[in-house]
Amino acid sequence: MVLPVLMDKHGTELLTEITRLWLEYKEFASFLSKTFADLDYFYIRRKRHPSLADFMRYYFCNLVCDELFSKLQEAMMRLIIQEREGGQIDRNLLKKVLDFFLGAGGNGTTDYYEKLEQIMLAEAAAYYSQLSLEWWFWGDSFSNYLRKVDRCLNQEEARAEFYLSQTTKTKLLDVMKYVLLERNAKKWAQKQNAEGMEAEDQELLSKYASLKLE
Repeated sequence: MVLPVLMDKHGTELLTEITRLWLEYKEFASFLSKTFADLDYFYIRRKRHPSLADFMRYYFCNLVCDELFSKLQEAMMRLIIQEREGGQIDRNLLKKVLDFFLGAGGNGTTDYYEKLEQIMLAEAAAYYSQLSLEWWFWGDSFSNYLRKVDRCLNQEEARAEFYLSQTTKTKLLDVMKYVLLERNAKKWAQKQNAEGMEAEDQELLSKYASLKLE
């Protein structure tokens, strides 16, 4: 019943619909689990089979997520990039879909949240690598560059705080720090030594001292 409804959906419409159907499916699964609680507790446990709840989660993932993961992650990444570039998005929808990926995983299912996390990190690395090159091309001073990095990190952290797990948020910020600062630490240290630091930027530099720019 779920797949035919979703197959012709795209973008935010697909994300909205899958979260609605997942909520309905969870309610249905909860009803069945309670109905067959005795069977689940005595027979299935004794036979060491997965629980009824695990089986229902398994089938939803294997039939729905396997078929639509590519479209789902594309729609999600489009929203993330749109907001990163200053657009307005429905953050609540993004959080619901990420919560869906977290909740849909279970015994015997693909970890779709982990797959999605890897895609998000790779996209962030590519995006901020390009941004770093553009700033370098325009001949930013070290002070200006550091201010831009700090602004990007603060903005990304504020966005991630709303819809990412704490672990994923930490990974995302680590990727950004590596791409924007650590990877080219020697180059920026040389630029810093050549230009010196403005007094008001010394505090900002100390904030990232643990990255060993020297």
